[in-house]
Amino acid sequence: MSFKLKSPFNLDLLSTSMFERDMEDDPVHARTPKNGVIILNEDSFGMDKDPKEKLKTIVHELEHVRQYKSGELDYGYNGAGKEVVWWKGKEYDYSKMASGDPNQPWEIKPYKLENKITTINNKNNIMNKEEGAYKKNGAAKE
Repeated sequence: MSFKLKSPFNLDLLSTSMFERDMEDDPVHARTPKNGVIILNEDSFGMDKDPKEKLKTIVHELEHVRQYKSGELDYGYNGAGKEVVWWKGKEYDYSKMASGDPNQPWEIKPYKLENKITTINNKNNIMNKEEGAYKKNGAAKE
């Protein structure tokens, strides 16, 4: 039997804040706690890094914000005092969330959204290259 969890935060009344910080040895690009704040790993997004990666990460994390708002995703301590994750009412060990494993059920849609951004970006790059070749060959009048 499944049930919907209600977040202790009224995220509908909050905007989504984002900031960068040194996340030390944390291997992920970002973390989003259940309060809806997106924390970006400053080591992942410097001046010499690809801004598209940052966009993909933000889209990914915004999906986690949506999951918290809807009650699909939550974490905390169960009745036995064990740190756990709840996904659509099913309990998982918290280490599954901390790992950032893309095969976990709460990670499937965020990674699909990242792939969609990549696909759109690749299509735009192809179109820009074709347009540049078209202009270079003198087919377009300025």
